[in-house]
Amino acid sequence: MLQARSSRWILAVLCLLPAGVIAQAPPELRQAMRARDLAVAKADAVTWDRLTTADFTVVTPGGTLFTKAERLAQLKQQKPDTLRPVLEEKISRYGDVGVRRMRRPASAGEVWIMDVWVKGARGWRVAAVQVTPVAKQ
Repeated sequence: MLQARSSRWILAVLCLLPAGVIAQAPPELRQAMRARDLAVAKADAVTWDRLTTADFTVVTPGGTLFTKAERLAQLKQQKPDTLRPVLEEKISRYGDVGVRRMRRPASAGEVWIMDVWVKGARGWRVAAVQVTPVAKQ
């Protein structure tokens, strides 16, 4: 009896969620994420720019906020590097918004990266990134 009530309650909650909340990340979103990650590693400013919204911002591990223009200028001065592996990743889709949370190695330990993607007429593009150092335990 209790199990049946629990199952009905869970089903009711799932029905109330917008369809995008439980949807899998579409292949074109994953492809855009991968292409942008490679663009950062390769210092490919053209691809990075194409996959980034005009009002993009990034917050660095040190707490500095950069605009798209500021980050693009940095990228143009950056030397190509290898793409660091993803140690942990979760992608959620909420309609035309995708949120990725991932953990990657960095020059000093590991970082959590959260990026927010939006789907528009030009496809999926990143609007914001937050990078936070992984706490040492």
